[in-house]
Amino acid sequence: MTLKEFNFNTLVDALEADNRSELKKLLSKLNPATISESIENLDNHHRQVVFTTLDSEKQTDVIKYLEESTLLNILDSLDDESVRGLIADMAHDQRVDLLKLLPADRKQAIMKNLAKAEREDIKKLSSYKEGTTGAIMTTDYAVIRKGVSVQDALETLRNEAPDRETIYYAYVVDNDRKLVGSVSLRGLIVAEPKKKVEDIMTTDVVTVRPDDPDHETAQKLKETDLIAVPVINGDDMLMGIVTFDDAMQVIEEDTSETMYQKAGVGTFTTKEHEKDLIYSERLTQGSIAYPVKLRIAFLMVTLVGGFLVGGLIDHFEDVLAAVVVAAVFIPVIMDMGGNVATQSTTIFARGLALGHIDIKKIVRHIGREVSIGAVMGTILGVIGGVAAYYWQGVPNDVPEIGIAVGLSLFIVVPVATFLGFLLPYILVKLGWDHAPGADPFITTIKDFSGLGLYFILVGTLIGV
Repeated sequence: MTLKEFNFNTLVDALEADNRSELKKLLSKLNPATISESIENLDNHHRQVVFTTLDSEKQTDVIKYLEESTLLNILDSLDDESVRGLIADMAHDQRVDLLKLLPADRKQAIMKNLAKAEREDIKKLSSYKEGTTGAIMTTDYAVIRKGVSVQDALETLRNEAPDRETIYYAYVVDNDRKLVGSVSLRGLIVAEPKKKVEDIMTTDVVTVRPDDPDHETAQKLKETDLIAVPVINGDDMLMGIVTFDDAMQVIEEDTSETMYQKAGVGTFTTKEHEKDLIYSERLTQGSIAYPVKLRIAFLMVTLVGGFLVGGLIDHFEDVLAAVVVAAVFIPVIMDMGGNVATQSTTIFARGLALGHIDIKKIVRHIGREVSIGAVMGTILGVIGGVAAYYWQGVPNDVPEIGIAVGLSLFIVVPVATFLGFLLPYILVKLGWDHAPGADPFITTIKDFSGLGLYFILVGTLIGV
């Protein structure tokens, strides 16, 4: 049952009446995502009641969908023993993330009462820096020893299935725990039971290292259509796996951050991949001073730029007075450059977030973008110039206007692509959010230089 298929008020009525049996019956019909969504719409007390009514398995499933602030509120209401039991039932990577939310003293007290194997596993996974593959991998995977039969391998998976995050792919290791291949559950099912696993396994396994950037690993998973990728160390020993859902979460967080920044609502200095929850809560629920201060700073650049462009138009007043039709094409020059620059900054932001742009090779990326701009400038310049010639040039005895418009577009478009990559790169190097800061600067520089060039061409060609 989904949230749309039941009356939310029914849940509230059961909570207010403290009818635990009715509440438990209702929750048993809902999937974890729907329960999570309903919890988000409740007050703190009722959130805690709903969560504690769930069985341990469903609690761990619901946690995946809860917002961080909601989860913290629920954890604060639970005693250490309840949290310890919750952690014991969670996936290995998930419990590490949960423990990171707790204060250091409480985390230490809970860790002290965990089994030694669980403590060691948590310490190992917690040792990796945020933003690395090790920080998102899990040690909760299925492994098969080289040399066993298909029948024995299936029996192993059958026994391990309840405690593993995924068994659709199992990883084959030798006696030194070095990865030698992988085998799918389907491959095991259709194979002869007496065959050896190494006879049907795949040896060409896509792997990653724990120190690889998490977004690169996520992109690799996306491109290869795998449900998980094994993580190995320098000696090819299997250390863990990164599952598809964790990889997609990395991509989603990167994309969400980029889109907030693109809209001009990021923070002035970037921390590595802050969650969009932080942005949303401060922008929609906090003091209005925060979004005003955040957004207006860069908008001031646009305001000043507008005055500068106005001064430029005023400077060329004689040109406009002598050739009135020149004013008709001011929006064409400004809008074309603006749209091209916006395209370039968007491509830069998305490419950087998804790992397609390497900052160390920025010259190559800028060169490619300017080449694209030159081709577009040529096409748009010819079309725009011919249109200007026949529309306003010949009827008004100023055919030169077509040349001025065409040349201006030919130059403005590649310049806009150049600025669209260069300025975000500079802001990245300065440690600023590149997306909200780049657009105002690009708008000012592009409008000023584009219109200046246009007026100079008009004045020169017509002799004003």
